[in-house]
Amino acid sequence: MAKQLLLRNAKLIGFPSAVTGGAAKDAVDIAINADGVVTAVGCRLPAEAGAQIIDLKGGWLSPGWIDLHTHIYYGVSNISLRADDIGPRTGVTALVDAGSAGQANYIGFREYIVKPSSFPIFAFINLGSIGLTFASQVSELDNLDKLDLDLMMACIEQNRSTIKGIKLRASGVIMRGMGIEIVRVAKRAADEVGLPLMIHVGEPLPLLEDILPELGAGDIVTHCYHGKRWGLFNRDGIIREALDARERGVLFDVGHGGASFSFDVAERAIALGFKPFSISTDLHARCVSGLVGDLPTTMSKLLSVGLTLEEVIQCVSDQPASVVGLERFSHGLVGCTARFTAFSLRHDGIRVRDSQRNERDLAAFIYPEYAIIGPEAVRSGSNTVNPLHTDR
Repeated sequence: MAKQLLLRNAKLIGFPSAVTGGAAKDAVDIAINADGVVTAVGCRLPAEAGAQIIDLKGGWLSPGWIDLHTHIYYGVSNISLRADDIGPRTGVTALVDAGSAGQANYIGFREYIVKPSSFPIFAFINLGSIGLTFASQVSELDNLDKLDLDLMMACIEQNRSTIKGIKLRASGVIMRGMGIEIVRVAKRAADEVGLPLMIHVGEPLPLLEDILPELGAGDIVTHCYHGKRWGLFNRDGIIREALDARERGVLFDVGHGGASFSFDVAERAIALGFKPFSISTDLHARCVSGLVGDLPTTMSKLLSVGLTLEEVIQCVSDQPASVVGLERFSHGLVGCTARFTAFSLRHDGIRVRDSQRNERDLAAFIYPEYAIIGPEAVRSGSNTVNPLHTDR
């Protein structure tokens, strides 16, 4: 006989007021049936015979964490990781691959990465046809021969359930002479299919000041707090184009990665009210060990530079869910398929680095305990106990 999953003594965070009643002060129980659907929320709920009971002992329970920027086309993209290694084991309930696959190899991503997965996986398809097959050695888009808009549009139409946007790495070291015109092409393509454009920003050209005016509501700038030259700040403060873009509804994503997150830039921007829409890792094979680690480590870094815990959780749950079309629990939990993350705050003094190798001791670490996906509860545990002790 199928079993009920009963979560006891969960303190809710990151849910809308329809779930919490405005502010959840007391721990609640959540009953989930064998189909993975929430059937009841309340105090001291009765357990069915044979139910699996997990007592969270007053620990936090949030909507399931989503990592909006990863690289998981393992075996095809030379920088990609196995999805299972950075998914529920680290508290993450959904992953989004940001451009590892292009139209020329997207079928493989769908058949061999998305379909076998026990949890949701989505993608931003690369504007360049080959995607990140041999990233950093072979550019995916340094000339127009590597772009086929007709085939990309057809691929998107055939895969709308999994493709949630278009990805372009608008960086001089990638495009090698191609400039702002290709950003305009990418934006026109995204508009044509009605999907957001995710833009990787970093080394010019083009300049960030030139990229931002091309973007509209729902488009995503990833690596927003990178510490490279000519980023979010000029000598007078946050560049006007970034403020204007945010006002238009352009979304700013952390996208930590191996070279794209600065404690100083993030702390300065957040203090000025320029907060991220989403917190993501840009996890790949060259930054997973010793630097980025996993999503909870990146979340903990953003907690250390000025975001509140509630804001951090929103940046990995409700806000990215709006991009990929996952449940946002806006009308309550009962009747919804369960997708939650249980976590605790630890105060172990973990030392971490940003992408410039600046070190910081974390006053609090967001430690995942369980990823609850449907009727299954996966015991979690951060990949990063102390990233400075695992550096390669």
